[in-house]
Amino acid sequence: MNEIMAIAGGTWRRILRMRVVYFLIICVLILIGSAYNYDILSLGMHKQLMMDISLVLNTIAAILVTVSITFEIPKELKEGVASTLLSKPLGRTQYLIGKLVGIAITGFVITGLITAGFIFVFNSAFGEVSGSMIKGHILIMESVIPMSAIAVLFSVFIPEFLAATATVIAIWFAHSTVAISKVKFLYGGVIPDLNLFNLRSEAVYGAHIGWGYIIMVMIWGIVFSVFATAVASLIFSQKDLK
Repeated sequence: MNEIMAIAGGTWRRILRMRVVYFLIICVLILIGSAYNYDILSLGMHKQLMMDISLVLNTIAAILVTVSITFEIPKELKEGVASTLLSKPLGRTQYLIGKLVGIAITGFVITGLITAGFIFVFNSAFGEVSGSMIKGHILIMESVIPMSAIAVLFSVFIPEFLAATATVIAIWFAHSTVAISKVKFLYGGVIPDLNLFNLRSEAVYGAHIGWGYIIMVMIWGIVFSVFATAVASLIFSQKDLK
């Protein structure tokens, strides 16, 4: 466990120490707040506009964070860093779990800061914040778990650029399962359904977005991550390291 947390700590500290991360978060919050000035252009729908902008930008932030691990793992494999780490009392599975936990925690922190900033901005602008708004952002924070697992899976057997591209494409497909489910040879139930983490899933699935739903979706994300990491570990165990 100590080895896993050491790998995880190195991952999240590397990203969260970057000042550019907080600069980008501030830029995101400015863009969210700017929706307040579009009350006329949006025909009085600026509340909904601010909410939609926040959800979209927070989702993009979550995706960018998870994709970053697709550059780190192949780089460490290519430069022999991973080989050095794995020569110690640290198994390959532990290494992957550490990377997964590290990037997931990083995603939680960044999307959490955007969520907290949105709540502050929205409350300052309109004097209210509904429970559905908070739940929508919590779902995005939870989506970091399965997306991180997808990124780790691709990063263990293909180069960084291709891993990043494959991860983005897989995440896009996973967010579009409702649209592609009619094409059985593309979907067939194999692709994970990340639309479960979409606030709009209430309209899509007829589900009530209560706290029970949020907990169940988080459990699904964890279960999928365990499966994806197990597959990644199996592939990684067959890989020759420098």
